Amino acid sequence: MNIKHLTAAIGVALFAGTATAAPSTPSLNWEPQQYSFVEVDLESNGSYKQLVKRVDTVNINLQWNAWSGTGGDSYKVYFDDMLVNEGALPAGTKSGTISFPYDKSGRHTLYIELCEAGATCARSAGKPIVIADTDGGHLAPLPMDVNPNNRNIGTKQGLVTGAYFVEWGIYGRDYDVSNIPAQNLSHLLYGFIPICGPNESLKEIENGNSWRALEKACAGSSDFEVVIHDPWAAVQKALPGVDAKDPIRGTYSQLMALKQRYPDLKILPSVGGWTLSDPFFSFTEKANRDTFVASMEEFLRTWKFYDGIDIDWEFPGGDGPNPNLGDPVKDGPAYVALMKELREMLDRLEAETGRTYELSSAIGTGYDKIQDVDYQAASQYMDYIFAMTYDFFGGWNNVTGHQTGIYCGEHISAGECNGTGVDENGEPRKGPAYTIDNAVQLLLAQNVPSKKIVVGTAMYGRGWEGVTPGNATIANNPMTAPGNGKLTGTKAQGVWEAGVIDYKGIQAYMVGASGNGVNGFEVGYDEQAEAAYVWNRSTGKLITYDSPRSVIAKGQYVNQYNLGGLFAWEIDADNGDILNAMHDGLGGVVAPINKKPVLSVTNAVTVNAGESVSVSATATDADNDTLTYSWVASAELTVTGTSTSTLAITAPNVTQDSQFTATVSVSDGKATVSKDVVVNVIAPVTGGDNTAPVVDAIANITVEEGASAAVAVVATDAQNDALTYDWNVPAGLTLVGNGANVSLTAGAVDADTNLTVSVSVSDGQVATTRSFTVTVANKDTTTPPGDTWDASKVYTGGDTVVFNGVTYKAKWWTQGNRPDLGGVWEATTKPVDGGGNVIWQSSAVYNSGDQVSHNGGKYQAKWWTQGQEPGKANVWKSL
Repeated sequence: MNIKHLTAAIGVALFAGTATAAPSTPSLNWEPQQYSFVEVDLESNGSYKQLVKRVDTVNINLQWNAWSGTGGDSYKVYFDDMLVNEGALPAGTKSGTISFPYDKSGRHTLYIELCEAGATCARSAGKPIVIADTDGGHLAPLPMDVNPNNRNIGTKQGLVTGAYFVEWGIYGRDYDVSNIPAQNLSHLLYGFIPICGPNESLKEIENGNSWRALEKACAGSSDFEVVIHDPWAAVQKALPGVDAKDPIRGTYSQLMALKQRYPDLKILPSVGGWTLSDPFFSFTEKANRDTFVASMEEFLRTWKFYDGIDIDWEFPGGDGPNPNLGDPVKDGPAYVALMKELREMLDRLEAETGRTYELSSAIGTGYDKIQDVDYQAASQYMDYIFAMTYDFFGGWNNVTGHQTGIYCGEHISAGECNGTGVDENGEPRKGPAYTIDNAVQLLLAQNVPSKKIVVGTAMYGRGWEGVTPGNATIANNPMTAPGNGKLTGTKAQGVWEAGVIDYKGIQAYMVGASGNGVNGFEVGYDEQAEAAYVWNRSTGKLITYDSPRSVIAKGQYVNQYNLGGLFAWEIDADNGDILNAMHDGLGGVVAPINKKPVLSVTNAVTVNAGESVSVSATATDADNDTLTYSWVASAELTVTGTSTSTLAITAPNVTQDSQFTATVSVSDGKATVSKDVVVNVIAPVTGGDNTAPVVDAIANITVEEGASAAVAVVATDAQNDALTYDWNVPAGLTLVGNGANVSLTAGAVDADTNLTVSVSVSDGQVATTRSFTVTVANKDTTTPPGDTWDASKVYTGGDTVVFNGVTYKAKWWTQGNRPDLGGVWEATTKPVDGGGNVIWQSSAVYNSGDQVSHNGGKYQAKWWTQGQEPGKANVWKSL
């Protein structure tokens, strides 16, 4: 080859080498690439604002090196195959840091390409990068671990199927977000978000630990701002379904991942609740509402998986956990203003984000709660009103009843049900009984749109001890017998607090697989109320609860009145039965259940010997079935009209007062209901005018709490008429037996207590009444009086002090809390004023008939009460 050819070949080779030379291949450093729009301190134990920081953008920082080659003069950054950043470099650059802002969440494989002008780019090996945000965009759909008893039903178009999930459920209940049957929920309500500021009611639970936790969470926050109550549970603890190394953990990370699985699920933070409602009562001041609304806006910007706000103010107007809070005049307008201001804020967020935010509120459903708020005015700003149609009765007193019935029970009179007539004290009733139907009708009467009313179901029961057949005023109806304390049980049975039990505990330990009752319990259902209960006659345990049947009836009621749907408290207490039944009632295929007729007839009539009287019965049938009547009477009575609703009775000629029975039955062709009528026949008086029975004086007695005492009545009648005995026994005593010889069993008292008992002895025409005093002696008399209370001194549970002549005992640790204000202190003696009248104490318990003096007035309790101030609360009658 000659020189010319050789030179040309070398030039071609050099040209080819230059054209095909590749840039250096970059390498990313080893440090993890994790970023978050909400930075959570996962290790600290500080306040909410110390633990949680929000940013609008994150700054991506990528360190790289090219260990060989000539480097490059530009770069490109890819998330998966998406170009997210590029730029120029000085020629020959072989290392550096690439920084750029980014505003979208996600989980990607990161690549850097190093490029050289006119050459192909060289790509690095892939590296994981996580950019976390609270919309959950960086998370995979949450793996679920749901009780298979929950059917895969989905949701109902245009209807709410909602439930509460509680922050503390991950602890003893061992129930986290992955256990929620969210496939069947339209709404999930997260309980609870607290408001910083005055939260005295919270001090009453968990020995004050919950209050101290909130104080820590609120450090650095202003009053009326919101925080997370338990950051460990919400954002720090590693829980199933989310990588334990993620920058956000806890139930909030699970909820973000749940939204990835069920994007149409609405998750609402429920603000307040029973023990966290105190700050709401300061919302009569607009400045406080403004602080709260601004804080809620920041909260929603921070926690993007939330879809709005649920307000749980218990209750505007008062009668919540704190008896000193509530203004029936100011609270209602403040509630309406709050809804308006929250809606305006949410509308601004919607315009900015393109999302839809809902506004709802859980409300009390007694007539006295509803009348304090113009819910029609408030509802124009709201999507839903979650009517808390449960807790109508419970172990806070010994009055039994259906805690979540649709209608009034068989044992409640028409007047008591609809709020007409007078009560047991002879005073006009102020409103209808607590039932779902009464609550819904009151809201509809306020012109609240029906579709905004969501009815509450109970995934738990409320119960009592000491409900025995012998104390029932209507045979076999436990709702007519008193209790003597809250239901007790174990956590394994679902009793997490006295008086309350999970539905799944009721089903397993009381109802049983057959549905007919186990462990001595019988399963009952009040068809008039549409309410379920279980009762153990021998142990006296009674639980009122929602069963699948009663929940199906609620769904049918919702459809009947075109309401918004059903929600439940709380999801961890269900085994799937109740949520399934919510769907069945709202639209599933449900076999029709015949409803028994509802029969009304007087209990007794009185007629003179040889004369006539008529008895009329009335009956209704919810299914509109044709009804037939039939009567059966004692042979001594002459009767006509035995197949009609009215029976004509002619009494026999008797020589002494006598009792007979007439029984009426009504049938709808499928079920028959019967009731007895006692016919009292009065014999003619011979040998002069009738005189009242003579009753000897009854001596006062003393009985220790928990003990019994026998009482004998000595009575005679000049005409030798048969005598009947009608006993009037106040709360705090239980009557055993009837007639002239009975016994009285004393309940627990905090101090020696005087109770008045009376007995009316009748000969059928006139009666004589005798009263006597039963002193219930407190057995706890050994506690020595303490030192005079010192505001600077620390006291622990069991310590006693004297304040203004009254002895108080501390329930738990305290310093500076004045004893007469209740709370941590309870009085162990009853102070009296100069006139010998018992002075009202906020921490003391009073029963029906108890009398106190307060602020110069004298009052009598209408029913059981604690902490409700005389002169302000309806429970007290002025004397």
